[in-house]
Amino acid sequence: MSREIKSAPQLQVQNVAPNDFKDRLIKLIPAEIIAAYISISGLIIAFAKQKPEAEKSHLLWIIILILMILTPVYLIKVLGISKKRQILFSTIGFLIWAFATASPYTNDVLGFSFELITSVILILYTLLIPLFYKG
Repeated sequence: MSREIKSAPQLQVQNVAPNDFKDRLIKLIPAEIIAAYISISGLIIAFAKQKPEAEKSHLLWIIILILMILTPVYLIKVLGISKKRQILFSTIGFLIWAFATASPYTNDVLGFSFELITSVILILYTLLIPLFYKG
């Protein structure tokens, strides 16, 4: 299955049904980038618990920035996605996932925590974007 969302006009030419809600939802979540973030942040947080005196707050911010920049590159180069809006929505989705999946120790590393609001935003974003973005 291609990760690029196909709209109804594109698929009428090919005589194939357009992507439904579930397909669009899956294709808008940059799962590989989110998995990389969760793995790296887990390592940083584990290190932070072992060495509380070490400077680590900037490291997690740098990782978020690098992965945010890497998301569109990965989507274009590896997955072959060319639709700018899909790339934009997936990149925004990564940022929301990154803050919503924060652990209780993220506050110590980042210097702030707002898991509740980002969790609500994540739920709403995940439900609404595939409704409005059809490809």
